[in-house]
Amino acid sequence: MRVTRFLYPVLSTVLASVALPAGLRAQSRPSPAADPAATVESGRPLPGPVFESAPFTRAVARGTRTRTGEPGSSNWVQHARYRIDASLDVVAPRLTGSETVVYLNRSPDTLRAIAVYLRQNVFAAGSPRRSTVPITGGVTLSTVAVAGRRLAASSDTTHPGYAVDGTVMWIRPPAPVLPGDSVRLAFAWSFTPPPSPSDGREGHDGHVYFLGYWYPQVAVYDDVNGWVTDPYLNGAEFYMDPADYDVRLTVPHGWVVGATGYLVDSSVYSARTRARLGEARQTGRVVRVLTPGADARAAFAAGPARQVWHFTAPNVRDVSWGTSDQYAWDATRALVTRAGGGQDTVAINSFFRLTGRAAAWRLGGARFTRDAIEKLSDWLWPYPWPQMTSMEGVIQGGGMEYPMMTLMQSWADTLSLAGDLMHETGHMWFPMQVGSNETRHPWMDEGLTQFDVAQCMRVLYGEPRQGGRPNDSEPGQRSLYLGALRQGLDEPLMRWGDLSSSDLYFITYYDKTAQVLAALRAVMGADAFHRALREYGRHWVGRHPYPVDFFNTFDAVAGRDLSWFWDTWFYRAWPLDRAIASVAPDGDSVAITIEDRGLAPMPVPLVVTRAGNVTQRIDVPVDVWLHGQRRYVVHVAREPAISRVEIDPHGDFPELDRSRLVWMPGS
Repeated sequence: MRVTRFLYPVLSTVLASVALPAGLRAQSRPSPAADPAATVESGRPLPGPVFESAPFTRAVARGTRTRTGEPGSSNWVQHARYRIDASLDVVAPRLTGSETVVYLNRSPDTLRAIAVYLRQNVFAAGSPRRSTVPITGGVTLSTVAVAGRRLAASSDTTHPGYAVDGTVMWIRPPAPVLPGDSVRLAFAWSFTPPPSPSDGREGHDGHVYFLGYWYPQVAVYDDVNGWVTDPYLNGAEFYMDPADYDVRLTVPHGWVVGATGYLVDSSVYSARTRARLGEARQTGRVVRVLTPGADARAAFAAGPARQVWHFTAPNVRDVSWGTSDQYAWDATRALVTRAGGGQDTVAINSFFRLTGRAAAWRLGGARFTRDAIEKLSDWLWPYPWPQMTSMEGVIQGGGMEYPMMTLMQSWADTLSLAGDLMHETGHMWFPMQVGSNETRHPWMDEGLTQFDVAQCMRVLYGEPRQGGRPNDSEPGQRSLYLGALRQGLDEPLMRWGDLSSSDLYFITYYDKTAQVLAALRAVMGADAFHRALREYGRHWVGRHPYPVDFFNTFDAVAGRDLSWFWDTWFYRAWPLDRAIASVAPDGDSVAITIEDRGLAPMPVPLVVTRAGNVTQRIDVPVDVWLHGQRRYVVHVAREPAISRVEIDPHGDFPELDRSRLVWMPGS
């Protein structure tokens, strides 16, 4: 998700450290050898080893995880097959649905209970949440059944039944689900879609509807923690298993539908619409498929007053959809190069209203979505699905991602729309393919995506123009992070999403993570960093990586232990603050004294410029700081005369005050 903010209000003081949960133990790799006396004298803490949880250790022992970053040979992921029928009454308004779920237990465990999310209950009175939302009553359940047997709501845990606790329902099936077995669940439910603005992720605005987290969905059961059932609090986002979806949606005739997946039966369209879609796919031009109003009648085949749209979506973690009779529809294609060198065509669809506040969509909605798919495929790995859809409306700021779908605000500014579409489309890789737990570790999808946005926006459009949105570039992301840091505000990246300060959520998980990744690139080298990022992603497509899997992958590619980096930047809230304290003659050499005044130990790229603009680079390793020292002296030749000394001249690291990094004669 991307929420557009230029200034972040500060409402509370944030703790600058995070307590490690009980049951953690260090991996069997060394921590820096510290000199206790030097540490006490300098007053600086030192980074320690990376910790893994006891459940992660057990997963390694069982062969489902490794300490090299790859999934273990016994790694497994649960799977489900959903058949959903839903009908939208746009007058009430009310969504009514029924579904069957075949849940496959691929784990080695016997499941005696099944957890199901009812996330629309965040809109029910009394449900815990992190922000104000309209109260719609939440989900009304009319049927809950297991293996054909209807169950009743009951708190009696000794008999089959179900109990709803906020946004999570626990089902006690008539019989345990054995390893390798499956169970059939059935639900019938209804709810009132929340009016806009609701929570920034779905809802309706007049005749524009977008339905997200709209059906009962089985929670994740993974190899590390078993059932993961953190409540949905309208704050941090989702953790979901891959599944197959077969979805039939009934809406008023003449309302166009865009959804996750592929339209099974294009007979809902007129011959003219099918021809225009074919033209867009064949030529790559942006083709206007539909204009709302009188023209819309010619876009659909004749039929009854309510029309059924049938979509399928294999092996995705979620499904969402939007519909309106006010949408214009533009289509084009993206070309994605596969590993073997051939090109695949990705259908691009853009739905938007023809209003002044959405003017940028008319100019670039389809084009920017196409650009994002192509550039992100080049930067990461090829986009895997045949279509991508972007929708305007419902939300008031930024955008939201679902598989093969983005939902976006009504931008009038084209570059802002391009940036938001790049970000939300970037989520098609993290977490739509690489299925991390967004609820607990938002940096694993938001931060990686924010970093990716800067790489691709720079290639397409250069650095943002003066006054443009800073979070689309590396320098801009740095300025946002450092702006908060200079106010004494920071949080560790490893703090769980819903435990984070609301005021710092975006600065921390988005912009701080992006800056940390840029610093890691400088530590590892650009090629090794890029190789590690891709390797991590490809290892974990369709699986559930934990943070330690990310760390282990980068350690393996780097060929060295980066524990000091992970502990410093992910588990702590430590500023980076270096300075050139002095440059002075020392016998037949010049002594350059570097001070580390902050808490984050990092290598020092030092560049000495001499007469004739000749430069000399000296790389001071991080090890000089890992024993508690605060000062380090570099000796260089006196001649030719030194005209400038600078730490980090390329701006690779998020320094608190760059004015202290430069020395010139007379300064």
